[in-house]
Amino acid sequence: MADQQRRIVINLPRAPRPDETVGLNIVTGPLPLGAEIRFRTASGHVIGSAIPFGRTDPDKQLVFQLSLSGRYIDGSRLEIFADMLDAGSSLPRAPTEQELVSVKAWIVQQ
Repeated sequence: MADQQRRIVINLPRAPRPDETVGLNIVTGPLPLGAEIRFRTASGHVIGSAIPFGRTDPDKQLVFQLSLSGRYIDGSRLEIFADMLDAGSSLPRAPTEQELVSVKAWIVQQ
């Protein structure tokens, strides 16, 4: 299973309150049409997916934004897992460093 997903750990400046939201800024490299990078918390809660639409420039990075309720985060350490499905495949794999470039998080002030 370890080779089918990528573990990402982000240290937030503080633990979010349950009523707060944590924003995720996801940067990918160019992704093939039909590819999907899926994100889940360590406990298995689905956060969302990064899916390109239409043709993308093969030299440009893509930026996606997702959000996660603070109630799914225990403390100030956010641990998420990413896996990737290629077009037409049902077998997930870990995204490469070129496919999933970075994930940054911040607490959205309420």
